[in-house]
This record gives sequence, structure tokens and C-alpha cells, in this order.
Amino acid sequence: MITYAEKEVFSEREVGLLRLAEELVRPVPHELDGQLVRCHELARAVGRCLDLEVEDGHFGFVEHSWLWTEPLRSKHEWRLPNVLDVYVPGSLPQVQLVDMVSGLPHRYSARQIKGLVIREDAVERLIEIMKR
Repeated sequence: MITYAEKEVFSEREVGLLRLAEELVRPVPHELDGQLVRCHELARAVGRCLDLEVEDGHFGFVEHSWLWTEPLRSKHEWRLPNVLDVYVPGSLPQVQLVDMVSGLPHRYSARQIKGLVIREDAVERLIEIMKR
């Protein structure tokens, strides 16, 4: 079934990004070198593959990173771009496209995460895995 969101809410480009992101994360393992794959590195790896901007902040009370489907001009704009989330906390499917005009966006709060350390080696390894 083609849903209302797929037909009316998201652009063909955004639905295409969702499908590409699903394919990119499919071969990614649960762990790399004994450490869990985190949303922070996964979002950056997919963002580099798809040329999308990464945002760090919170999903509810969970520290989280996601992608914007369009370049972000200002966090103070009325209309934010939609979210492509490649590792939605506590949800299935793992990869989701979220409309930022609906009542759901309050889950996503863009703000600096104090002490966030990005494992760049993990980002590079994830990109290698995705491009195989």
C-alpha cells in the first residue's frame, strides 16, 4: 500500500533517500571491534554517503544524531527540513523519514551534546562496509 505520507507528505527525492539509507545500513553489524555501533557514527557515515547534514541533539531524553533531508538554514525557522533518522531509538523500523510539520517533531531537539566524542575511525569503517 502506498501511504498518505509517501504520496502527499514527502517528496520523491526524500522517499528515494529513505530507500538508499535503508540499503546502506542493511549490512552494518551491531558492533565494530567489540563496541556498539552508535547513532552518532552511523548518521555521519550515511550523511557522507548521501551528502546530508548531520544534527546532534536529543530524541526525547536520549542523546541522538540524525540527518536533515535538506540543508538547514536556521534552527529558528518556522519550517525545518524533514528528518531522515537512520537509527531511531526504541523503534522499528530502524530507518525512518519524519515530517517536521506533524505533531511528532517534538521528539527531535537539536542542541549541543556536551562531551560527545565521534569515533572517526568507526565512521570510516562504516562507510567502507556500506560501499561494499
